[in-house]
Amino acid sequence: MKTIAELVVKEWEQFQKVQNEGGRADCQNHMREFAINRLAQFLTWSDEARQSYYRDLENAEAVGWNLLTEKYARMMRYTAPAQYAALCNRLPVISEQKERLVQQIVAIQLRWQQEYAARYPKVARGSRPTASSADADYVTSFETYLRCELYTYSEQTLTLYLRHAEEMERAGINMTILNLEFVAKLYGFSSLQEMEDRSR
Repeated sequence: MKTIAELVVKEWEQFQKVQNEGGRADCQNHMREFAINRLAQFLTWSDEARQSYYRDLENAEAVGWNLLTEKYARMMRYTAPAQYAALCNRLPVISEQKERLVQQIVAIQLRWQQEYAARYPKVARGSRPTASSADADYVTSFETYLRCELYTYSEQTLTLYLRHAEEMERAGINMTILNLEFVAKLYGFSSLQEMEDRSR
């Protein structure tokens, strides 16, 4: 991988192959929105974590696996348990080490998400509900979405991601807010604060 754009394209290619129960999802037809949101997220990562995740995507392709399909399948455990029960035995087993890494990352990011929602309440109203207790049919919380995405990363990627997140937290940098700053600018706002001020 040479650029973040290549990482976004690699994800988009796998996203296009995700087969939903009710047919193709509307979001699979909106490359611009996908690119903006994924680019903004990856801009907050360390280069080492980005490179490692790109290798995860390549390794999955090499064995005929799709990490984006896996992510959405794992979400069904919380939002469509009956359908999940029928496919869960096809998903990779989550190791104890991976579970520990995911739990640590989720804990940090929930703190960041709560701070973001408190500082930018109007923008946050358009976001997913924060806690997994809000999961329901066709509603996936930030916590569940994050957890299910993290489960698709390799332990190496998770280790690098956690190291970077801990460094950012020690430096007082909120990666969720930084992510949304990039989103705001990619949509043409001067800052996340301007996006907040212009939101209803």
